[in-house]
Amino acid sequence: MTAILAAQFFIGCGIGVKFVGVTWVELRRVVAAGFAYVIVLAILAAAFTAVVTTLGLGQPVEAFLAFAPGGQAEMTVLAIVSGADLGFVITHHLTRIVLVIIGAPIAANLILRWSKPRG
Repeated sequence: MTAILAAQFFIGCGIGVKFVGVTWVELRRVVAAGFAYVIVLAILAAAFTAVVTTLGLGQPVEAFLAFAPGGQAEMTVLAIVSGADLGFVITHHLTRIVLVIIGAPIAANLILRWSKPRG
């Protein structure tokens, strides 16, 4: 336990020194953008949760955790704590990761093709 706390402290110090010279205006802008991003993703997760529960495909807590913005490890811990179905939550997050890994290069290639001047 002490080793974990020490590691977190030193990692935090290492990250914190990167913020030397950041102004309050920059910090406020980045935090506001991050907050807005989280709100938009939470609204999308709530919409997908409503669809999933309306169709009877899952329970509300599991559906929200499956579509919520966040890492797989964090959502897994929240699923364990809340007593949600781990298989449901983990499967959705792994599927999302695989789709992003496969889909991002394809989308980038399509965007590059469409953005080239035609002539």
